[in-house]
Amino acid sequence: MRGLEPPPRDETPSRIFARFAVLLIMLGLFSVFVWAAVTNQRIPLVEDLRIDAVEGVDLEVTDGVTFGVDDRGVGDTPVFLFHGVNIAGGVVFESLVDSFDGEVRTVAVDLPGFGFSTRFPSKGLHHTVRGMAERLVAVIEARADGPVIVAGVGLGGEVAAELAATRPDLVAGLVMIDVDFYGSTDSMVQSLERLPWLGNAVTYAFEVSGPFSEPSRHPYCEEGGWCLSPQQSEIRDLAGQVIGTSDSLQAFRSTSEASNVPARLIDITVPTVVVWSEKGPVPEDSIDRLVDAIPDARFEAFDVYEAVHEEPDRVADAIASLLP
Repeated sequence: MRGLEPPPRDETPSRIFARFAVLLIMLGLFSVFVWAAVTNQRIPLVEDLRIDAVEGVDLEVTDGVTFGVDDRGVGDTPVFLFHGVNIAGGVVFESLVDSFDGEVRTVAVDLPGFGFSTRFPSKGLHHTVRGMAERLVAVIEARADGPVIVAGVGLGGEVAAELAATRPDLVAGLVMIDVDFYGSTDSMVQSLERLPWLGNAVTYAFEVSGPFSEPSRHPYCEEGGWCLSPQQSEIRDLAGQVIGTSDSLQAFRSTSEASNVPARLIDITVPTVVVWSEKGPVPEDSIDRLVDAIPDARFEAFDVYEAVHEEPDRVADAIASLLP
């Protein structure tokens, strides 16, 4: 004889909520999967432009690597300009270059993977500060007869510092603009970009040509800072169409920083200027540590978001002060 079975228990609100939450998570993950699949299929359709097919771009080819170069002005000591992490490349220096009014020779170079330079779709040394500096040596030697001034913003400033530390024979002066050697906090987007497969879709969507890429063009535009001009935006859009752009930027984000510059800042003996934008992303303590590491450096602070764009005349004066 079977005993009496207890009546079925009603679902408690907490159990119903838990199941609903799991369902929402599953739907969210499925949506992300579909979005990433569609986005990854779209990337090669948008990025189908060969660099050598772009008209009106001065290209320097060294050791099989192509660099977009904007070489203007006159002068015995050229100023080489290296941009930060921006697909647009060296075109962002337009206002700074104009500030020299042709009286100083400026050479704005697109770093590997940016602007109209060669894309590297895999992780490796070519995406590190050291690797970029080593490749830029050939560009400097091809475009200059003697020591040059190197100036860079963010990533470009780190590359410039690497050149000053390792090749002082090529560098007559160094300008680091909004460089943060000591910061280690990445945004959520940058963390997602490091993921395989999904990272490619995120990179395209947020940093290249996707629907969320507008802030990466000029991050402080809506706050009253610098904004890309229509012509610069057009060039930036064109650079985003170069084959392998998203893959290359995703590989850059995924490559650990193998630069030895922070440990070798003491090796920098050339005249140095450190420019800091007080409203920008670089914290004051990082600048203090940088100045302590190079005690002979001259420090200049600007009450703006991005000094190189918002105060180009003053930055140009700081650079020109190092010219012989």
